[in-house]
Amino acid sequence: MAIRSLGAASGLDLESLVTQLVKVERDSKVSRLDTTKKELDSTLSGFGKLKSALTKLKDASVALGEDKLRSRTTTIKQPTDTKTYLEAKSSGTAAAGNFDIKVKSIATGSRIESPDNAYSGANAVISTTAGKLTFEAGGKSFDVDVKANMTLDDFRKALNSATGNFGVTANIINAGDGTGTKLVLNSSITGEGNDLKISNNNAALDALSTVANGSTLDGSGGLEVAIGAGDAEVEIDGISVKSKTNTFTNAIQDTELKVLAVTPTDNNATLTIATDKKAAEEKIQAFISAYNALITEVDSLTKNRTLGDDGKTVLSEGGALSGDPMVRSIMNQVTKSLGGVFSSGGNEINNLYALGITFNEQGKMEISTTSLYGGDSGRTRFDNALENNYDKIADLFGGTDGISESLDGLISQFTARDGILVNKETSLQEQLKKNTKDRDAFERYIESYEETLRQRYGALDSTLGQLQSTSSMLVSQLASLPKYN
Repeated sequence: MAIRSLGAASGLDLESLVTQLVKVERDSKVSRLDTTKKELDSTLSGFGKLKSALTKLKDASVALGEDKLRSRTTTIKQPTDTKTYLEAKSSGTAAAGNFDIKVKSIATGSRIESPDNAYSGANAVISTTAGKLTFEAGGKSFDVDVKANMTLDDFRKALNSATGNFGVTANIINAGDGTGTKLVLNSSITGEGNDLKISNNNAALDALSTVANGSTLDGSGGLEVAIGAGDAEVEIDGISVKSKTNTFTNAIQDTELKVLAVTPTDNNATLTIATDKKAAEEKIQAFISAYNALITEVDSLTKNRTLGDDGKTVLSEGGALSGDPMVRSIMNQVTKSLGGVFSSGGNEINNLYALGITFNEQGKMEISTTSLYGGDSGRTRFDNALENNYDKIADLFGGTDGISESLDGLISQFTARDGILVNKETSLQEQLKKNTKDRDAFERYIESYEETLRQRYGALDSTLGQLQSTSSMLVSQLASLPKYN
């Protein structure tokens, strides 16, 4: 067991001696472990920041890829300010233009009613025998089982909750004298020729059908079509177009129209389809900002330590990755990729310079407002490209082997799960784990080291104490001997 109070026997300050020896042993090793951990943490953080900046550039590039830059705006001037008659949405391949649109009719579903005074009330029995009714419209169908002595209200509830009901609703209207109680059915299936048809397997249910058991009803009894299903109809620049629903797909190519109300007489809606230059510029500016943020991050991570005139005083610490040449190599590959020629943009816009984007003295992208060598400024080239070669910009970024695809492939080599940066991070994390294990092992060693010292100096303390006791005894005995003249 460890001696807790060294020097008690000898009177020497052995406790302080052991404490100092342990401290010297601990401090030298812990200092090395702390320095290693600090360097590993800093490097790991640096690679994390680099990977994050690269990922943001990749995301900004992906936002320009495929057809994401080829967006269109659709603007509708409604006939009146208080109501929406028409909505529209265009894909990136829709041609720009203005269209005069008149909504002549809205698509409707059919409405079926029972004759006046067909039922005395909601509790009237609709049939004394059981059977089945089949509802059909627009190629869809479902069945409702009618039980013996079922009331009109029970039938309404059964129809509305029927499995497979494609949009038929039943209501009971209690109109009173002269009309009585009426059963009203509304179908959501719109379009001419899509009237709701009701058939049965029991002639006793003919009164609830539009088609009698085995033959077409002649109108005496049964349900009647009060309103037939109808098409929606619009006139686009004077050309009539019909649809069985209130949505017109490709009536104007690559554009979807949705009609909501009939436009007033001689007061039509105006649809304008245009290129979305504002959205395109915002996405391109976001791409430029992401690239410049990467440049700033790399400069910060790779900057060298600054020393004073004495060559010793540290004026500013270096970047976390200042000693790793791989960082500059990655940056050079990205810059080289972006500075190349991309055939996807055609002869009109096949590189960033043609789009108006240049690199300044700091290596950052910009759309400069100043001109070089008497040529157009970057801003002028950029505005001209948006105005006259809008779709070519989309091709430059989103075409096969365009900027987005090329940059995505390059950056993925570094940031993917098996990429270079991820492997670097994994290696650093393993080194940090080893650092922690080394620290734990050292703590066990220092405990053993202190215990050994205490045992050794404890034995020394005991020996010195015994020698001091013997010495005192001898002195005492010598002092008691007779003295000679």
